[in-house]
Amino acid sequence: MLEHHHSIDAGRNSPGFFYGDASNLDDLVSHWNLRAADVLLWFVDPNHLMRYAEIIPAWEKVMRETVAHRHEWDRELAVWSRREDADEVRKPFGDMKLRCCRVSDNHPSVRAPMMILGETSVLSVVGQEAGKPKVTFALGEKPFSGEGWFYTQHLVASLSFLGGLYDDQHMLRPPYLPELNEFYARTMHIRHDRLRIEPGRVGLIIDAADHDQSLYALPVAEMMERLFGMAGYEVKMSSAGLIVRQLIARLGGLQGARVFKIPGVRRLLRTHGPTASFTKKSALNLIASKDPLNPDANFKDHERLYIEQRPREITKLQPDAVFGYLVEKGLFRIGAELTCPSCRMPSWTALDTLKQRVVCELCGHEHDATRQLVNGEWHYRRSGVMGAERNAQGAVPVALTLQQLETSLRGIDHDIYSPSLNLEPKAGADLPTCEVDFVWVIPRSNPPSTVVLLGECKDQGPIKLDELERDLENLHRVADALPVRRFEKFVVLSKLARFTPEEIEMVRLLNEKYHRRAILLSARELEPYWMYERAKAELGVDLHSSRPEDLVEATAKIYFRANKRED
Repeated sequence: MLEHHHSIDAGRNSPGFFYGDASNLDDLVSHWNLRAADVLLWFVDPNHLMRYAEIIPAWEKVMRETVAHRHEWDRELAVWSRREDADEVRKPFGDMKLRCCRVSDNHPSVRAPMMILGETSVLSVVGQEAGKPKVTFALGEKPFSGEGWFYTQHLVASLSFLGGLYDDQHMLRPPYLPELNEFYARTMHIRHDRLRIEPGRVGLIIDAADHDQSLYALPVAEMMERLFGMAGYEVKMSSAGLIVRQLIARLGGLQGARVFKIPGVRRLLRTHGPTASFTKKSALNLIASKDPLNPDANFKDHERLYIEQRPREITKLQPDAVFGYLVEKGLFRIGAELTCPSCRMPSWTALDTLKQRVVCELCGHEHDATRQLVNGEWHYRRSGVMGAERNAQGAVPVALTLQQLETSLRGIDHDIYSPSLNLEPKAGADLPTCEVDFVWVIPRSNPPSTVVLLGECKDQGPIKLDELERDLENLHRVADALPVRRFEKFVVLSKLARFTPEEIEMVRLLNEKYHRRAILLSARELEPYWMYERAKAELGVDLHSSRPEDLVEATAKIYFRANKRED
């Protein structure tokens, strides 16, 4: 009653024969390993061919019927062997049409499939307990449940979660890192010996008589600590990371950061500091006008951008709608700028605390502000996380880069991310102390590896080359410290302007001859909704952005090969 589960590609599984020596232990082991990977084979020993005179044609007929339902390209039978001489291997089978498959010690095209007794879909209930989301679900009907002996058994319930938990701070599908099984079990379950990680799934050991189970969602922050712990680091979120996280929360999630695609919005934040006030008219002028430092940028490029739902009859995005969105999301506060008749100095008062009689915050004089309110206009000021400090502007390129990665990469793999982290090497580890602007993690199930993108984000201003060289070297060493057998690593450099030839050359050095990991994202890639929309139009090259490998290939086509500097 065992069946293949679709979550793991079985790889090459052509049935047929195994050519080997029955007295050779390596041949026997190879044969049974292939059988354990669910490849149907009949062992044929050339030293005893007379024994197979009737078996070979009969087995061929059965196997031809077995593969008849497959695609045309996958209907071939095969003869597997550890021998290199194909003619020798084919000889016992005469004119029989067989593919010759050589077995090596580590055959990359053969993978053991996941075998299951059955599967079912159930609804779960999501609640909160101890500050963490908790998922409770029924186990449904189990195989052999009608047999009396069944209730003395244990089973593994292999769980896959689809939707229901919309929280960037917690996850239900951790990366496939078996080294962290005890951490996963103690964090997600009440029994540390009853949970194990599987490729793309969570395996829960249950009693056959159990009717329901519960799991806690895994905090992303703790997951990041353990992930970098495998590289020899201790981590904690930096102050910049806390600002980015709060900014994303204010915007309602990563897609709320689409508003930063508009150059005028970024210019508005750069122009006015945390204590400066401005009018709506001046804000709209900044949003809609061209940037002297980037004359190619135009608000019209974003007229079809949706930052929120708008009426069907309004087909184009307007600057006043953009500014209203920013104020509603709490990035700016409404108030009035009032001049004190005593000290003659202007001061800004928030709308929430505004009265007709106000007290000057500079000299303490109470005065009647009625006439100023009647004749004046509203003034705005940066607020919330954007008003905390001037360098909060550095949160914008990080938030925009994460938003673009979510649009391009996030799919069924349940990606997770963390903004800026401080990395401190553990005692005895020869690693640099550094900060990474963001980490993007893709827990792949097929193949069962974990993709990690380490990012450095820059604003529109110039980059100091010595600082960039140090940052890239640190990210390179951090990536190399993550275990190769578990992780695929990439390094991302994003910038809200065009890259200079010197910057491109520095990033190119991250690539090796047979291993490329460098990803470059400029304003040209970050501002459109589709990452390479403008690059395709400018360069006329075919570019894709659904996987990190696509971003690496696109970077090479756009930046490296264009400069004729590719290895």
